Amino acid sequence: MMYILEKRKDAHVRVMQKLQAVLRQNAVILISPLVFYELARLFYKRGAKRKLTSLERLANLFSWCDLSRTTWDTGARLWADCRKVGRPTGEGLDADVLIAAQAKEHNAIVVTDNVRHFQYLEVNYESW
Repeated sequence: MMYILEKRKDAHVRVMQKLQAVLRQNAVILISPLVFYELARLFYKRGAKRKLTSLERLANLFSWCDLSRTTWDTGARLWADCRKVGRPTGEGLDADVLIAAQAKEHNAIVVTDNVRHFQYLEVNYESW
């Protein structure tokens, strides 16, 4: 979502083309409240009112995906599994563990530019 909101040169065009292609296939696009939170807090910190408005509009186009008890349980298991084999789960990863758990619960694909955080979390992911 950051590439859509920040309009970062080639990445913005690439992501928008992929998003349009997915929408033409009538795919349901979910937004995790964790992703919304991560972006909103950044824009609040920057005082970026236009970005916040754009985030709200974009979030309204997608299906809001709340965290269920299953998500929390799956996230806890994924976190523990990572720790058991020595994979990091520290700063910045707790949210990604929960996003991965949501994706598993909804049989969804995580779209991220940060594949490093998702490669060990038993979830399908793509980098657009």
